Amino acid sequence: MQKMMMNENELASRWNISPKTLQRWRSEGRGPRFMKMSKRVVYPIDEVFDFESQALRSATWESASDVVLPNGSKLVDAREISYVTGLPLYIFTQRQMREALGIPHRRVQKLIRFDRDEVMVWAKRWLQDAQDQGIDVKADPASQRRSLLHALASLPV
Repeated sequence: MQKMMMNENELASRWNISPKTLQRWRSEGRGPRFMKMSKRVVYPIDEVFDFESQALRSATWESASDVVLPNGSKLVDAREISYVTGLPLYIFTQRQMREALGIPHRRVQKLIRFDRDEVMVWAKRWLQDAQDQGIDVKADPASQRRSLLHALASLPV
């Protein structure tokens, strides 16, 4: 009879990794899909085979961290777009914040990249919407803290 499932220890020994690594992967949403029945975790054999086949690479450049954008590309990372716009880095790095604010971005494999022009258009539109709703965005020079509205108001028009 062919085995349909693998438990955590069997899969860990198959891949020569620690069961703790599989536990961490599950909490991060990585690794093969699994089934949890009460406290017992099992991996369907088909899911293990699918995960292994997706992990196959023909060259090292296929890794997301090695993505090289073509010359002339206006796509930049979160740190650079934060520097260019003067806006806080966290609004570009935190997924919930990007989605809540509607910040335009692109996914390049596993990396998040931003188009400078699109972000500037978004910022101007966002600021205009705030002003249309009667929200005053004039920064208080005596205040040491800047809000997101103040940062957006200070962008060049």
